[in-house]
Amino acid sequence: MSPGTASVGTVIIGGGLNGCAIAYYLAREGVTDVLVLEADEHGAGATGGSMGNVRQQFGTPLEIECSRRGLAFWKDLESQFGLPCPFHEDGYLMVTANEATAEILGQQAALQRSLGLTDVHILDPADITEIVPFLETDGLIAGSWTPRDGHVMPMDGLTALAAAARGLGARIRQHAPVKRIERGPGGWQVHGPEEVTAQRVVVVAGAGSRPLLAPFGVDLDIYEATHRGVLTEPAYRDTRVPTVIDVDSGMCVEREGEALMLAMLGRNPAPRDHEHLLELFVAAAQVRAPALLDLAVTHRLTAHPTLGGDGHPYVGPVEDGLWALAFTGHGAMHGPPVAEALARSIAGRPDPTLDLSEWDVRRTPGERTVLWRRHATS
Repeated sequence: MSPGTASVGTVIIGGGLNGCAIAYYLAREGVTDVLVLEADEHGAGATGGSMGNVRQQFGTPLEIECSRRGLAFWKDLESQFGLPCPFHEDGYLMVTANEATAEILGQQAALQRSLGLTDVHILDPADITEIVPFLETDGLIAGSWTPRDGHVMPMDGLTALAAAARGLGARIRQHAPVKRIERGPGGWQVHGPEEVTAQRVVVVAGAGSRPLLAPFGVDLDIYEATHRGVLTEPAYRDTRVPTVIDVDSGMCVEREGEALMLAMLGRNPAPRDHEHLLELFVAAAQVRAPALLDLAVTHRLTAHPTLGGDGHPYVGPVEDGLWALAFTGHGAMHGPPVAEALARSIAGRPDPTLDLSEWDVRRTPGERTVLWRRHATS
């Protein structure tokens, strides 16, 4: 070990929600001497760019199980960690006027119910009007409704997990970007503001994971995207407004305090600026939610989530002593249970009830399974 080189048991590269989750769950498993290196500040990456939706409406058994666990994590977070993390149980509604999409929603709802998520409902247009009065239901065929879903502030979870990890002995450093990692004498060499030798390394650096893992023959299809949204004036104050997604257009409406957040999902290319976003939203809302066109826009939002591949994460071992977790969406709702399972594997006590092998780091991504990214057009 050269002068000035630190030696630790485990280095976690990335101090977002899931990096801090792995630190906490490793420490809980008894893995001591954990150091988290965050390139910027907590939440500066994908965590801060997350919409924070927590939903059950997925189409594969593994996704559905992670949704079940993620929903439980977020609803129990305040009582488990003793820090504030409101869960806004506004529900989640996907609607479509497309026969093929309606059939998929029905098939997925049946699968979700068969796997224990029983509070999933396929609605006809009359039922949809009862739940979201501002929706125009002409032409709609069906909606998939999960009333117990909702949304959170992912930074609340990050704050709680980071505090809990520190309480169990983990160390977390911000403004500590890692340039590269390589195998060296005595373990893994982590090159950043200081040189660190570690017995094991876990890469959880969002889009920054790709260049760090490329030297090991891992080509992650992951990139930093730009997501734009707008906030309206206060609206429907006394009305429960679920997160609503028109699968056919990508139109998205979400409750944010007394206001609504308006966005367009799954556009390719994405809206180039907020004016373009509003043009796309107005075109979709004229068909599906004309009542929203009278609301004044008060704020414009820009975030930078990570996307790519088939929408599923990359998770697992890269080489002996080198692990990775990289989400391409859904990192807030699925991240904590996946981080817990990965931490248990790293600690040598894998969870026999959660097999993550289909999300292997070296796999070739398959077809995207998120409906509005499959069907929305630019």
